[in-house]
Amino acid sequence: MGLNANKLAHSGGNSGSKQEPIEPGTYPIRVAQIIDLGLQPQRPYQGQEKPPAHEIMLTYEFLDEFCVDEEGNDDEDKPRWLSETLPLRSLKAEKAKSTQRYYALDPNEDLDGDFTQLIGVAANASVVQNAGKGKNAGKVYNNVQALSPMRSKDSSKAPELKNEGKVFDLDDPDLTIFNSLPEWIQDKIKGNLEYGGSALEKALEGAPSASEDNDDDDDGEW
Repeated sequence: MGLNANKLAHSGGNSGSKQEPIEPGTYPIRVAQIIDLGLQPQRPYQGQEKPPAHEIMLTYEFLDEFCVDEEGNDDEDKPRWLSETLPLRSLKAEKAKSTQRYYALDPNEDLDGDFTQLIGVAANASVVQNAGKGKNAGKVYNNVQALSPMRSKDSSKAPELKNEGKVFDLDDPDLTIFNSLPEWIQDKIKGNLEYGGSALEKALEGAPSASEDNDDDDDGEW
């Protein structure tokens, strides 16, 4: 399907130690990852079933907030990350969260609705704290409430990404990127409703197994 929101039909961190939530507020960020999750089932809303929706995961790298080490000190080599998953809608759907995010990152639509071109783009993220529910009751989580554009003169001075930007597109799946994702994200992508017969399924089925790799190594060719 691709990740261009202008081509859709319009239907109307980083550290091994535990990180505490950051305080609510507005933070400078850059887009670090854009992951295509494919067609996913949606939770019922107010008792009504919702049709499946194509979802994407956006990950933001904070430019002035860092993971802390075991001694509680900032590790400036490990910026904080925060991700959100949202249905990808046409840009004509003005109230859609994906539309709001896109225009915060590309206000003039210079990139023609193409989410894959947003890696490294700077913006301001409004971050809130939310209490966990169900099995996560008693825990506090950070969530992105909104994005807003960053002024050009500020973005030109903003630090660059510490981590290499990453895009995964199911229309052109890169197995190196796919295999670098956490297992739970890989499982969600493979669980999407259009996985059967997809380019990703074919690529994974055609990838050499670990035993085949070992056989190649036995030849002694490097």
